Amino acid sequence: MHKQISHFCLFFALFCAISASAQTKQQRYLDYIERYKAIALQGERDYGVPASITLAQGLLESYVGQSKMALEANNHFGIKAYNWQGEVYGRSDSTRQVGYRKYGSPEDSFMDHARFLQGPRYSILYRFDVTDYRSWAQGLRDCGYAEDVNYPAKLIRIIEQYELYALNGGHRMDGAVVKQVVIAEEEETTDSGRWHHRKRRARSSDAATQPQQPQPQRQETHTPLLQGRVSSSADND
Repeated sequence: MHKQISHFCLFFALFCAISASAQTKQQRYLDYIERYKAIALQGERDYGVPASITLAQGLLESYVGQSKMALEANNHFGIKAYNWQGEVYGRSDSTRQVGYRKYGSPEDSFMDHARFLQGPRYSILYRFDVTDYRSWAQGLRDCGYAEDVNYPAKLIRIIEQYELYALNGGHRMDGAVVKQVVIAEEEETTDSGRWHHRKRRARSSDAATQPQQPQPQRQETHTPLLQGRVSSSADND
């Protein structure tokens, strides 16, 4: 009798654990990951951008593929149309908004995102291993991909909740020291495409030991998408 009760308690505890785990993962997130994990891994192989970071950004920026921009322009990362020869979404001559890159498919958006991160602004990120998702998340914020100070934490939460770190053989980095990108401005130049670039020297150091340095003002080429709505700071011209 006691053995039966023991077995029942064990089964019940296991059932509760499975149920609790399932409750922390939403099916629409799982469907998005399943649909785009192959293209994210391709971007990692071809360009060195961690698949975990790509998927976390896609989930966050596109509101799990349901933002207006994702649905109408296949743009899952909010990348603006600077230096862009393709179709443009959301351009307004009256307000001088530059608009956003429009793609033929979501997969095109994923590959362009990987190419976009090859720009000089993000070159420091490739000092981090593709499994070091925490340093990549912090580095994206430090390099100016997003203005939201909580952007790294949001990416890390998605990666750890949905175990995206395992896609490329990585592991969960609880308690790991996040590397902070330190950028020193030397010179500002402007190219013919009106995209302001800064020549920088950069190095990585432990956030715990490196003093905070104010970040220079930059012209953003990306706008975070919050729950499918473009924020009021979308026009950064």
